[in-house]
Amino acid sequence: MQLTPNMRRALCMATITLVAACGKHPAAERVAGANAQRTPVARPLSPSAAPVTHTGLRTGGGLRPEQVRIGAGGMGIAHLGIGGNGYMDYGCVSDAQRPSGYGSVFVRAGATAGTGTRANPYGTIGQAVAAAGSGKMVICVTGGHYAENLELGMQRSRMLVGGLNDTFTARNAVATPSFVTAADANLPVMHAEAPIELVIDGFDVTGTGYRGIDVTAWDANEKINLRNNHVHHNGCTTPTARTDCGGIEVGGGRTVAVEIANNLVEENGGGHHGGGINVGGATEDLGTIDQTTGANDGWGTVLTMTGLVANVHHNIIRNNRLYEESLPHGAGMAIGMNGDVHHNLFFGNDTVSDGDHFGVGAGLIGQHDRGGSASVALLTVRDNWFEANRTTKLGSAIFLDQYNIGYVYNNVVVKNFGTGAILVDGNCGDTCPGPNGNQGRNFITVVNNTVADNEGAGFAIQDANASLYYNVFWRNRDGDVVGDIASENGSPGADNKIRGAHNIMNINPADFPELLDTQGGEGIANLLRSLAAQDYRLTDPANSPLVPYRYDQQFVPAIPLPVALPPPADDFNGASRPDASGRYLYGAYGQ
Repeated sequence: MQLTPNMRRALCMATITLVAACGKHPAAERVAGANAQRTPVARPLSPSAAPVTHTGLRTGGGLRPEQVRIGAGGMGIAHLGIGGNGYMDYGCVSDAQRPSGYGSVFVRAGATAGTGTRANPYGTIGQAVAAAGSGKMVICVTGGHYAENLELGMQRSRMLVGGLNDTFTARNAVATPSFVTAADANLPVMHAEAPIELVIDGFDVTGTGYRGIDVTAWDANEKINLRNNHVHHNGCTTPTARTDCGGIEVGGGRTVAVEIANNLVEENGGGHHGGGINVGGATEDLGTIDQTTGANDGWGTVLTMTGLVANVHHNIIRNNRLYEESLPHGAGMAIGMNGDVHHNLFFGNDTVSDGDHFGVGAGLIGQHDRGGSASVALLTVRDNWFEANRTTKLGSAIFLDQYNIGYVYNNVVVKNFGTGAILVDGNCGDTCPGPNGNQGRNFITVVNNTVADNEGAGFAIQDANASLYYNVFWRNRDGDVVGDIASENGSPGADNKIRGAHNIMNINPADFPELLDTQGGEGIANLLRSLAAQDYRLTDPANSPLVPYRYDQQFVPAIPLPVALPPPADDFNGASRPDASGRYLYGAYGQ
């Protein structure tokens, strides 16, 4: 997996073992245009399928990267969505590009009497999977329609490659899509059990009442890569407590390498968690936290950090739902292992429940609950756009929960519905024992985010510690909360602790005495350039009465880690910090 220099310093130096050498990721460039209202993409389904049929929300863009529009003024996420980072060959076009040790077989929809060669391909993907046996195999699939449920086997090495033209001379998953629709809607469209290595790249996956792509893991050094797929209209459609329905399910663990990149995951329905994507829900024995230390004012210290990192980037995750009646978690995405979630669009995800939308973490939830074992996961959430995600309880966009220590920076969080666009919560149960009630607390460090125009308080906290620096919170509206912080009453002994400095945030300083140099911007009519046009850059930093910049980037994290978290080296647009005047601007935009 590839990490930006910031994550390389934050995670590699913190002794988290990565599956590949740490290196650079393509720089975030600008995507012009404004958010357009479009109709959700619909695909033909087989008569036997029972797909999800959600309608009604605008989608935040189209299928191709150039169709996705975020904000105004040239702002956006480059390389986003299917094909946004190009396509790998895998040897499907050129034999010289085939991975070492792999063979290859070829599939063209409707071909008959094939032998699996380029000249004489199989007619179904299932035939190719069967022919591969226990061998390491690249399966090259042309565009076309395939009504199949693919069982990819146990502990196999498979690379499924879609989007090829009929002559296997070019590959483009948008121009020549490979549609795989469930033949049996009571089974996943694609399933693999503890794969040694699995690549699913370039498919349209739809039409099941279960998960579209379902990959289990045994924490046995699996390598799982899902790229350039359109996963849509899968899963549940009515109130349910099921956990086996939705878009993508990928098991995690300390030794499981996961990359989910450049996918469009939309209009899937889940039960309790992860309607769009669920990653690493059973991960155990990661980092350890000392809950009895006198350091950090008695709030605890992370002693070790181990395990691989799920790299989830450049995906469009939109209009996914959860239907559990009690309290669904994470409609867009749920993650339970170490993660680097970056350069994604989370749009219109909804904890529908039984119709009252009562849930948590509508956009993204990180939840690493290990029953008080003090195993902790580090989740970095950076350079994402969260918009129009909805819940009526807490955590409309980002929710860090239960031993998921968070570093959240350079995100644009706008027009979401629900108290606490960013939420942190602990795992205390009826009480929080230990010194300062720290056994069960959670910790989040929030730096350089723009949180604006949300229907609900910008930040919420319960049984947790938070450090906030250099953020812009503006024009967030909540009928039940005064100001930008909802400090929720949690478990006895676990008073919320908020520290930090240098924010634009509407607060009563007497309520948050350790939140220093923090000023409200509600009285400034044009603090940001234009909410209507979704231009969330500071209007005129040089002449603002709030002086929304510094000449340094010092901050103190909510909990000490083995190595200090690095400050953001660039901004949401990929522009370097500081700007040409040497200023580090508040918010997600540094220029």
